[in-house]
Amino acid sequence: MSRRRFSDPESPIGEANVLPIMNIMFLLIPALLLAMEVASMAAVAINPPNFCACDSDPDQPIEEKPLKLSVTILDDGFRITHAGQQLGAEVGRAQDSSAPSIPLAIPGAPPSAYDRYDYAALEQRARDLKMLHHNETVVRVSAENDIPAQVLISTLDALRGSDCQLRGTSSDDEIPEECLFYRPVIEAGG
Repeated sequence: MSRRRFSDPESPIGEANVLPIMNIMFLLIPALLLAMEVASMAAVAINPPNFCACDSDPDQPIEEKPLKLSVTILDDGFRITHAGQQLGAEVGRAQDSSAPSIPLAIPGAPPSAYDRYDYAALEQRARDLKMLHHNETVVRVSAENDIPAQVLISTLDALRGSDCQLRGTSSDDEIPEECLFYRPVIEAGG
């Protein structure tokens, strides 16, 4: 026959020793934060294959090629690429991959001056590209390491369009025509 232990209501209950668990947590939290800092983040775009089991219709409009718009913020301006091709700053100028597509508006300004970038020219280029690719809404934006955050925010505003008002619109609503590239993807490094 097994014996049961009954607790005596008068016996003292010992305190739980949580110091070892606190020590482990004290060491675990900085280790996890350090691991997050070291781990690199990357975005991989995945698209399902396009195929159809139906007969092709010659009257069906041909799909346009994706724009794949990318803007890199440099110390000396903006580099704009679409479909793997860099836009030149001037027509007839030899393409230089290190030269910006849109140079600085104020070339001699200090790096801390946020208005040294030509946001109006960037918005006009975005508007021109949007006229050619009506259905495109995504733009990939990257910046060099020493670019201030305000320059990145102003760049995103210019790419979205200065007249674009998305506040109060839901996913079912139609997006206004003045909204250009309002779905930015921020990428690391430039």
